[in-house]
Amino acid sequence: MAEIRELKQTIVALREELERERATREDAVHKAQAIREDELRQVREMSSALRDTLESERQDLARRVREAVAIAEDEILQLKKTISALRDQTEQLNAGTEDAVAAVHSQYRGDMAQMQATIRALREQLQGAQAPAGD
Repeated sequence: MAEIRELKQTIVALREELERERATREDAVHKAQAIREDELRQVREMSSALRDTLESERQDLARRVREAVAIAEDEILQLKKTISALRDQTEQLNAGTEDAVAAVHSQYRGDMAQMQATIRALREQLQGAQAPAGD
């Protein structure tokens, strides 16, 4: 009977040890699960933060592109206006130059006609002066 009692005590002790071991393992599993869940939560939060940052950067880039396009369009418009104004000025200068050239030609022709008339008159005078002397 003493042996049976000893065996029963050993069985009880082994059961208690098994229960302690099982409880320790369950605690370890719960801690591992809690750590895993915490890490998953952190990964989700980081993923969400990165997604928000990426979206913010995307919106900022789109805004900067729109601004750059608007500035470029304004510059193009100003350049077109400048080109048009310069073209108008060039046309006015060309018209003025053509008028000035025509005026110079007209003056030249007038001067030429006057000089030719003067030459004729001088020839006539010279011929008239030579004729009485030769008589």
